[in-house]
Amino acid sequence: MIRADVLLRFVAALAVGASGGALFRAIGAPLPWVLGSMAACAVASIAGAPVAASSATRRPMAAVIGVVLGSSFQPDLFGQARAWIVPLALLPLFLASAALVCVTYFRRVAKFDPATAYFAGMPGGIAEMVVMGAERGADERTVGLIHAARIFLVVFTLPFLIRLVAAPVAIPPGALAVVSGGMANWTLVGWASGCVVVGLVLGRALRLPAWHLVGPLAVSAIVHATGIADFRIPGWALAAAQVGLGATLGCRFGGLTMRALVRTVLLAAGSTVILLTLTILWAVGIGAATGIDPVLLVLAYSPGGLAEMSMVALSLALEPAFVIVHHLTRVVLVLIGAPLVFRTPISS
Repeated sequence: MIRADVLLRFVAALAVGASGGALFRAIGAPLPWVLGSMAACAVASIAGAPVAASSATRRPMAAVIGVVLGSSFQPDLFGQARAWIVPLALLPLFLASAALVCVTYFRRVAKFDPATAYFAGMPGGIAEMVVMGAERGADERTVGLIHAARIFLVVFTLPFLIRLVAAPVAIPPGALAVVSGGMANWTLVGWASGCVVVGLVLGRALRLPAWHLVGPLAVSAIVHATGIADFRIPGWALAAAQVGLGATLGCRFGGLTMRALVRTVLLAAGSTVILLTLTILWAVGIGAATGIDPVLLVLAYSPGGLAEMSMVALSLALEPAFVIVHHLTRVVLVLIGAPLVFRTPISS
């Protein structure tokens, strides 16, 4: 049960986030509902406004986004998946190189202790890295803030960079038809609700990473890829879920002193530059060898979150399923590999 005060603070965050999203949409920014909400809630939380987003309040938003992203898995997608073998096979090498450089950066530049540097430098999800790090003696607040700031910076800058340098990308018909424009598909709302409920139950029972997102995503993907149903989430519902996602990211910076905030952002900015540089180099190289669009590879390999990077792909008319598969693979690889490698740290 969500406490009344928590719910009120989340409602306030949604109101602030929606205002920021509307502003960003008015100025033509990419991914406006996420970026605008994220920016507005970050400013509000740093200023001490009564806004907050807990794990309980953000789960419904993540579930809706999961269903939308799952609907990008169309039946004809399996034929394209053969072209994904090379970037998926090279993903572990990319992750190892990114981890090595970032952990060294946090040890030598930030002067973090070995455990904190290790889990702050791992290209994994926030929750997983905080939990693993805390169990092994890392400063969980520092690990969480570094990852939150990194995702914030990547999500905020990458859409603008891609729009600046990339030409429009042609994708298979139907790949972007994941949102309905109005009421036409309301008769299928039961399918969407079923995917949310079944996905949340299975995701939690199976202890999937980011279960509130991945569970509904997986169920929706199975329903669409097998041709059982082809439903669409109304555009307003997706916009509301994106506002919730952006608000969650923005509210993570509440309670910080200005000194702590500046230090965290600067350190995260350094690691973000390192990771994005490595991502671009790998994407260009793999793209040249396979013919896959480097922009799509940048999103698939980027150090942002699964939901955030998939929504960026969707908003920029790129193939979200490609990005989803690579980020899910990244999460699984880091979850398995990070605790094993930590027994013999890569940077002392």
